[in-house]
Amino acid sequence: MYRGSRLAASFLLVLTGLAVSAIALFVLPQTAAATGAPWLVVVGIVAAILHFAALVGIARGRDWGRNLAVFVAEFGGGVAFLGAVALLTGAKPFGASSSTGIGLILWTAAVYALLGIAAGRVPVLSRLTPIERRRVVFGPSFAGMAG
Repeated sequence: MYRGSRLAASFLLVLTGLAVSAIALFVLPQTAAATGAPWLVVVGIVAAILHFAALVGIARGRDWGRNLAVFVAEFGGGVAFLGAVALLTGAKPFGASSSTGIGLILWTAAVYALLGIAAGRVPVLSRLTPIERRRVVFGPSFAGMAG
């Protein structure tokens, strides 16, 4: 078990969740109107909801929250990888000037990689021994008292 994994995963889920929410609500509607793909807005809103659902699960120490947070990190990393491939093949996913897109893709990949690492270190209660489970639930100082 690593101390601070839930806190780090929660912080990164808030950070990425707010970014995905802003993109889904303010950027994707114009893109969907221009390209004729309204399903992009729905996918963006679902992705934002998944970020905050994973945040609730991580904050409550649930195993499903950990699994959902790892899934969100994998999905976000995949989208960053897709953006990198689009830039390398000559597409212009960020408009006429794609010079800032490289930094955005690198930042996105790094944040989702950190999220995946932090969420992956959150303990799964069903796999812990009884004393480890008490340490996770009650804290290391009170593990011997509960029982």
